[in-house]
Order: sequence, then structure tokens, then C-alpha cells
Amino acid sequence: MRERVVGVARVNADLLSLAVLLAVLIGAYQHYDPSLFTPASVTILSAQFLPLILAAAGQTTVMLLGGIDLSLGAVLGLAMAVFATYDAQGAAGVVTAAVLALTVAAAAGAVNGTLVAYAGLPPIVVTLAASFLWAGVTLVVLPQPGGEVPGGLVNAYNNGWYGIALPAVVIVVAVLAWKLLRTTRPGLALYAVGGNEHGAYASGLHTRGVKISGYALAGVFTGLAGIGLAIQTGSADPTIGSPYTLNSIAASVLGGISFFGGVGRMRGTVLGALVIGLLTNLLLFTGISPFYQLILQGVILVVALALKTYLTTRTDLTSEADA
Repeated sequence: MRERVVGVARVNADLLSLAVLLAVLIGAYQHYDPSLFTPASVTILSAQFLPLILAAAGQTTVMLLGGIDLSLGAVLGLAMAVFATYDAQGAAGVVTAAVLALTVAAAAGAVNGTLVAYAGLPPIVVTLAASFLWAGVTLVVLPQPGGEVPGGLVNAYNNGWYGIALPAVVIVVAVLAWKLLRTTRPGLALYAVGGNEHGAYASGLHTRGVKISGYALAGVFTGLAGIGLAIQTGSADPTIGSPYTLNSIAASVLGGISFFGGVGRMRGTVLGALVIGLLTNLLLFTGISPFYQLILQGVILVVALALKTYLTTRTDLTSEADA
């Protein structure tokens, strides 16, 4: 009982400290852009942040299993290339292109999961090797930036569809779908295997199958991120996914996802991705040199992580004393 109280307090402290940081960034952002909360700004910002949020959701899925996915950026680029190079004519063509891109991304994730489950190698080694594999496949599909996404879809995504911010709707649907998944047997199995693989196996779970399914689900999230990025830009770039690998890890860790698996909530990851997205835009507003922007972004993230860890530790000590 005491462990559960401490665990709940830890997660709540993570989310509270992150929400405070996000509120500070929103206040600073509104100083530079007073129209922040208008429908047009919400649409534009959600279009910018959607790929990172979905990529971070994919990384979170893998981290909950106790792993890490260094091939995420390559898989994102692959899905983006497949979607943008398919000759999508009409709504049916767009749907077909999206299904094909998601299938390819899910298959790449499943291959990663199979190697992790059966090869007995650390996930970081497997996914590092896989990153070269999927990057090579992407260059076969699309050797250089190109491809095309229907203009109407690009306009609706970036400017809204009858006043509806489509990217924001996708984000809400994804979070609700994850919340529903957590209450099902597959979702519970994901947390169980990540938290205690040997215990999960002893309880009768097919741990290898859970890992493969988890990595495939991560591939779906990553594929959606690639599709979103292709629609946002109207084309594809086979090398554009690289920054999303480290940013997705940063968003997950900021959101309270444990490197050891089994601990964390997707809502925390979403908040972490929003913090990184707003921080990046804020640094652009300041007009600081891009070189110094990277330094400042790194320093701010380190300070945020240190503060969050400090607050979480204090909460743990307080909860243990109360329990």
C-alpha cells in the first residue's frame, strides 16, 4: 500500500512540476505573440507540435517496456517518404497512402521488437543498428527531398477545416485512445512487462509477444508523426526525422517516463513535448543565433529535469513519512 501511495505521489509531482513549467513558457510566449489563444494560432501551433507529440508517444511506448528506440527518426522519415511518394488522388488515395505508411512503420517497429525479444541484445544496440537499416530503406524509397501531398489536405491541416484545428483533434484522439488502451489487457501487459518482466512471465504473460506488439504500436505512433510532418510541409525529406529521436526521448523523460520501464503516463509525455515545442519557438522569437539557441535549449532542459527530480524526491520523502 505504501509503495502505491509513493508511486501516485511521484507521478502527480512530475505532472504538477511540468504543468508549472509549461504555464511559465505559455506566459512568456504570449508576451511575444498576444494572439496565442486565438483559433488560428492554436491550429498553427498544434500543426507544428503534432509530429513531436506523436513521436514522443511512440518513444514512451518503448520506454514503458524498459527499452529505448534510437531508430525512431529513421522510421518517421520512412513513413513520411512512403506517404508523400504514393500517388494519392482523392480521399480514397490519401487513406490508402496513410494505411500503407502506417503498415510500413508498424512492420519496422515489429521487426525491432522481434530482434529485442529474441536476439537477447539490449534495445539500445538493436535500435541503433536498425536506425541505419531503416534510414537506408528510406533513401531507396526517396533518395532526395520530394514527393507531394494534396494541397487541399495541407491547407486544411495548417489553417483549419471549417474552423476545426485538425492536428489538435488528432492529439486529443490519440491521448484518449491511449487512456482506453491502458484499461485493457494489452495495455496492462505493457506496463507489467516493463515493470517486472520475470514476474509478468511467471504470471502467464507472453512477454516476447507483448514486446513485439509494443514496438509495433510505437511504430504506428511514429508513422502517424511522419504522416503529420508530410502533410505539414507538403512533401517529404528522407533525413528530416533525425532530431525527433532525441527530442522524443527528452519529452518522455520530462513527462516522467522511467528509463527502467513500467512507470509513467502519456499525458506527461504530451506536456513534455509541448514544453520542448514552446521552448524552441520562444528561442526563435528572441532572435538569438541558432548556435546559442541549441546551448540555451540544452541548459534549460537540464535545469528543468534537475528541478523536477528535486521536487519528485521531496514528494517521495514526504509520502513515505505520511505512509
